[in-house]
Amino acid sequence: MNVAFDPWIPVVDATGTRELVSLCSVLTEGGKYADLAVRPHERVALMRLFLCAAHAALDGPKDYDEWCEVPKRLPEVAHKYLTEWRDSFELFHPTRPWLQVAGLKPAKENDDKSFTPLAKLDFSLASGAASTLFDHDGVNNSNRLFDLTQLVLGLISIQNFSTCGLLSRPLWNGKATPDSAKDAPCITSSMYHVFLVGKDLKDSICINLCDFEELSLLMSGSANQGWLGRPVWEQMPKSEADAISTGTFLGRLTPVSRAIRLFEGSSKMLYGEALRYATYPDFPQEFNTSVVVRKTKKKEERFLVGAKLNVRPWRQLDAILQYNLPGKTLTHALNLNHLEGEPIDIWVGALVRNPGKQDILDSIESRFHISKRFRTETGCAIYATEVQKAQSVSRLLDTAVYIYRSELDSGDGKGLGSSALTHYWTTVENNLPVLMKHIDAIGTDEATPTNQLWRSKLYDAAREAYAIACGRETPRQRKAFAKGWLELTSINREPEDDTNETTEENP
Repeated sequence: MNVAFDPWIPVVDATGTRELVSLCSVLTEGGKYADLAVRPHERVALMRLFLCAAHAALDGPKDYDEWCEVPKRLPEVAHKYLTEWRDSFELFHPTRPWLQVAGLKPAKENDDKSFTPLAKLDFSLASGAASTLFDHDGVNNSNRLFDLTQLVLGLISIQNFSTCGLLSRPLWNGKATPDSAKDAPCITSSMYHVFLVGKDLKDSICINLCDFEELSLLMSGSANQGWLGRPVWEQMPKSEADAISTGTFLGRLTPVSRAIRLFEGSSKMLYGEALRYATYPDFPQEFNTSVVVRKTKKKEERFLVGAKLNVRPWRQLDAILQYNLPGKTLTHALNLNHLEGEPIDIWVGALVRNPGKQDILDSIESRFHISKRFRTETGCAIYATEVQKAQSVSRLLDTAVYIYRSELDSGDGKGLGSSALTHYWTTVENNLPVLMKHIDAIGTDEATPTNQLWRSKLYDAAREAYAIACGRETPRQRKAFAKGWLELTSINREPEDDTNETTEENP
């Protein structure tokens, strides 16, 4: 299979019809396809592959003027580039298989334990003692086969998102790979990845490309300092010590964090650690990620804006966008600078991992329309304030449920706070268009009524969640309900706005 010219990438056209296309088709005929039809981590891995191949084919764009010409130039130069490097995209090439280590061998000849089931490439399948809802065998099912689309998607996903931990130790040029691996570049801190969404797949690729002047600022260097590099398929590393590509922009877009060797028709592979990639703060942030500043009494600390369980991306949207921080050191996703002054659509996604562990807990993705008004200091700051207001109301709800629970036996109220907050945040998210309408109304006569409507939605959601979670069937429950309800509805107990931490990552 040739990754450049054979169909394997799931897309949908303008009618919603799903089909498989090649990498060459995406880069040369991307206008025919509306979007990708993949899971969040696969979208990130694919977009990074598209951008890497586009940068390599264009040898640019070097500045803004060249960036404007990308849609015209990309189809021709991409076809020429992929044709030139066709052999390097062969998935089962005997000497240079794509994104794999050709010389990888098992630690012991004819030792079945030296091989890893292909199921390891799919994060959604069970692994070790951790089963999933629809899979209980996972990597224990050594006979499970994958089609080529699953195989390639799994390969690029694992190279971008594999987590730290113990691995098998195949031989790379006669030397055993390390038994303890480090994180791949895209998984650290469950970082959010942000991409602009265009009118079609070609447009999405073009508007997410960053010119070299922008990238040199991010990579803290200049073009003659070697920060750009070349894609790894042009010259695969010979050993784990051959790590020049780990410090270059293009080398990191298609990483080789795991030493993998696939075998045609087999349900197993060789799998170990390959190159180690420094991550933030030891290396600049990825171009499509954001960094948040947390202020303490003693110092400022910087962290990647990352996903958390039970916290939807909209609650961290101000930290991702950061339009309310003019003149600051670059901390937002670099591609968010594009299409300045225009409304944009963005995709935000991440894999949520157990911190410091191998476990992937969940995948998260959302799309947002960001208006012109939102892309201003005032708009983003007001959004942050209103999200903090929603958080304040959630704390008030939690307090009310606690009062209710305290009036009852501990067993009667077990889990009430969690169920109430889940209902609350779900209802608030469903009313997010109300907040977006308020942001667009800033500076007009509609600003006050839209703000009042949003605030009323918050309190309505809290009262509804409290009423659903806290029963009133017995006299004791009714008495407890009344005490909690008083806390929730008393005007003098409504939370005050906190507008002093708009740069903080929302908990």
